[in-house]
Amino acid sequence: MRLMRFIGLTTVLTVLGLLPALAFAASGNQYQVRLKNGDLLSGELKSSLATELVLFTAYAGTVKIKRTEVQALSPLRTAATGSATESPTQITTAPATAIAATSKATETAAPAAETIKPWSLQLDLSAATRAGKEQAKNYSLTERFEYRVGDWRSQFDAHYDYETKEAARKTHKYELNPGLDYFYSPQLFWRVNAGNSYNYLASDYKNVDINSGPGYAVWQQGPTRLDLVLLVGRKQAYFREDETFRLLPDFASPLGYNTASLAWDFSHKWPGTLLEVYSEGNWLELLSQPLSIFDFARELNMETGLRYALTDQIRISWSWQYDRTELTLLLPKMPRTSLDLFDSKQKISIGAAF
Repeated sequence: MRLMRFIGLTTVLTVLGLLPALAFAASGNQYQVRLKNGDLLSGELKSSLATELVLFTAYAGTVKIKRTEVQALSPLRTAATGSATESPTQITTAPATAIAATSKATETAAPAAETIKPWSLQLDLSAATRAGKEQAKNYSLTERFEYRVGDWRSQFDAHYDYETKEAARKTHKYELNPGLDYFYSPQLFWRVNAGNSYNYLASDYKNVDINSGPGYAVWQQGPTRLDLVLLVGRKQAYFREDETFRLLPDFASPLGYNTASLAWDFSHKWPGTLLEVYSEGNWLELLSQPLSIFDFARELNMETGLRYALTDQIRISWSWQYDRTELTLLLPKMPRTSLDLFDSKQKISIGAAF
């Protein structure tokens, strides 16, 4: 029943996400503009001048783009396809000079030789000190690299977190998450993802995840991006040898869990501003229970925040991170005891995007 509810929620989210994508796809000849900051805009090219482009989009109306901000311009549907819809009389009666001018304008509007930058890199660094009854310091570094060529898209995410309280370590961990997507269509893709995390302080010091499943790019052009991915996989948790629960009769390290999860990656840049809102995370349901005295129900890891662009590459960010694990202790002849774990924190970071 838990898995059915999870799949049902995912189906509803995906169907809702299809509606704006279908409306956008129903438009006529489309051109894709790649900006130097990595943004993608798609719509009907109204004019192409030496100083600016005028693009009509389904999500923001008419947008004027300075030529100095354009990295590449390419047709989503070639001009030859559009001209095939014209009547023969229009083609044969048009003056030769007009035909030549139209051909020259078409070459200017959609240069076939231009290439789109296939990669993007984001780096964010946070350092904070809190004084009061307790002295606390926190440092974190986040890296995200994405590379796309043809129907393939690869990602590599890394995160390092170090925190002290009263000169004692409170948090010390890192995470590495490589992934690979294959696109069957502009929206539908299949993901294979691996994850490795190491926590120097927790009893389950190492976790290894391997999962795979379908994804849907609800929006991937213009100011908005939203990816939804449904994954099924296997999680291995490694425990330290000095932990007392190793005395349990059915305990063996590593513990293996079958999992199902819903991952999301959302960002939106407000048109006409330098502000971007984003959210990314993973909702994970455990489908198997390796220990009879524990009921591992689910995990939630998410980060939501705002970014403000100081320059074309440098930005400052505020984010809220929330992690929760729902765990219940099941002892014979004893009531169920909740052992839920959660952590919530805010941070301000400075970073760069290329």
